[in-house]
Amino acid sequence: MNQPCLIRGHKTKIGRILGKQIREKLIPIVSDGFNMQIEIVTFDLYGTLVDWKYSISRALNYIHENLADRFFEIEYETVTNLGKYIPYSRILVKVLERALRECKIDFREEYGRLLLTSFAKSPFFPDALIGLILLKKHGYKTGIISNTDRDLVEITLAGVRDFFDYVVTAQDAGYYKPDKHAFITAYEIMKTNYEQVLHVSSYPQYDLEPADQLGVKTVCIDRYGYSWKEEIQSIDRLLEVIRRQW
Repeated sequence: MNQPCLIRGHKTKIGRILGKQIREKLIPIVSDGFNMQIEIVTFDLYGTLVDWKYSISRALNYIHENLADRFFEIEYETVTNLGKYIPYSRILVKVLERALRECKIDFREEYGRLLLTSFAKSPFFPDALIGLILLKKHGYKTGIISNTDRDLVEITLAGVRDFFDYVVTAQDAGYYKPDKHAFITAYEIMKTNYEQVLHVSSYPQYDLEPADQLGVKTVCIDRYGYSWKEEIQSIDRLLEVIRRQW
């Protein structure tokens, strides 16, 4: 006579298990009240997290007044027209040589070393450090996709490497942004889907446009006045955007 009770209890237990499985499929994963549909937040490094314009401008304008403005123009033109990977340290020196030649200034080996060292030691923006700490605190993985070489990035990240789960350089990917393959390869290395990623940069032309074309969510940090469909003024506000938008 106890068998029906056992059957009912067994069915009740199965119902609870099935109900839990269904709820887990329907309810998004949440940590500390934040939507974890986004699992990885990736960043451009130079100009987004660190102030490379300050470092390079200070070094180049020491060599010659207003040299930095022309340098940045040539650098963008060079990188966007590359057909294959070339070490970024070599690109920086070649760009400097051309900028100096236009100003009728002789290139010196010391100038190249000054440029590379200044670039690699670019300081972090304060809001970037706070924003990264908050992202890690709330359970997000973070990554860098950078148009540079491993040895330069290692110098830049000295003391904060543990802030990042992934660091992918042009040397690793074999491509420079804005080539979409730089992002495709980077996210393959991270073993993630585009739907689970948010990419943050201050450069629409280098980063946001190609990432957006792949279906990656994107946010522009307003460092230099560029416009984008989703913008923030500082990276320490990024969690608010994630909570509101995704």
